[in-house]
Amino acid sequence: MTVVTESESLNGISPDTSERRELPSLRFRDLSIRHGKGPVVLVEQVPPDEVFSEATLWLSGHLSGRLPDGARLEMVHIPRGRQKFSCDLPAERGRFASALTLCNGANDISLQVFDVENTVLCRRTFTLFYKSAFREWNETVFIAFVLAIIIRSLVLQAFWIPTGSMENTLLGEGHNVRTGALERAGDRILVNKFAYVADLTLDGRLPFLPKIWFSLPKRGDIVVFKYPDKILTNPPRDFIKRVVGLPGEHINITDGVVHVDGAALTEPYIKEPPYSDFETTVPPDSLFVMGDNRNNSADSRFWGPMPLGNLKGQAVFLYWPFRRIGPIHSYEHLPVTAEAVPSASH
Repeated sequence: MTVVTESESLNGISPDTSERRELPSLRFRDLSIRHGKGPVVLVEQVPPDEVFSEATLWLSGHLSGRLPDGARLEMVHIPRGRQKFSCDLPAERGRFASALTLCNGANDISLQVFDVENTVLCRRTFTLFYKSAFREWNETVFIAFVLAIIIRSLVLQAFWIPTGSMENTLLGEGHNVRTGALERAGDRILVNKFAYVADLTLDGRLPFLPKIWFSLPKRGDIVVFKYPDKILTNPPRDFIKRVVGLPGEHINITDGVVHVDGAALTEPYIKEPPYSDFETTVPPDSLFVMGDNRNNSADSRFWGPMPLGNLKGQAVFLYWPFRRIGPIHSYEHLPVTAEAVPSASH
């Protein structure tokens, strides 16, 4: 914020012309301020980015030249957006001093000399800026809150894995089979929400803004998405699964092997092959997703394809428990022929 100094004026015309005509030597000199126990600083020397953190200042200076009989010195303080204050200052032998209490924001200060007819003989104006510690704290908290929303909605978001549908890649909570006591907390992961799309709607908070797509998920990516619940009144839930089928592909699960458009997939990440067969074609603008724990996962085999509009991001990092900390890797599939995959015996 800038401390602005303006030229002295007399009756609205240039100070040099006016002073030569009426009071050639009447000018404000050594106008200075002091805050707290700091040094005295001339108004002209205040740094342009100075914002005072203390509300009470000490203003002093002097008038050069002889004051006419009956003249008075007035200080007008106008905090922008608030009511102005004014007071007369004693000027003994041309010297004056006064305490000045600033308000938050810009404070316009005007020093002016009036004669007995209330005509302005000399004026000096400048602006000081003040921000209280309380306002600074509020602004810091507000900015941090906004940044947290933006980062959470556009960049990174933490998620907790409560179930075992992605075992053994990601672990959910583990309970004692006899007592039901919690023996293992679920993994904590970070999801890159900028991997595929920039959701300017901030998770639906600003529905009038667009989603900007960068790329589609690849087969083998682990993604987080909003569960496509057909009952709209249910509270929203987030699921995590692995991408198996892309838009328009034909999915066929036979004898525990997944075939995509007739090509068998090699899936070293699954806990065990699926027990049941399944067949479908992935609709446009959708993905076919499954959990790595194929026989303990509610996924696209049961509730249908996952709409791309529900996608939240890609799981990229496991940060807790500490012993398992590390990146979460996608699996790059190399489609192979059905003959290259050992088939189960009939």
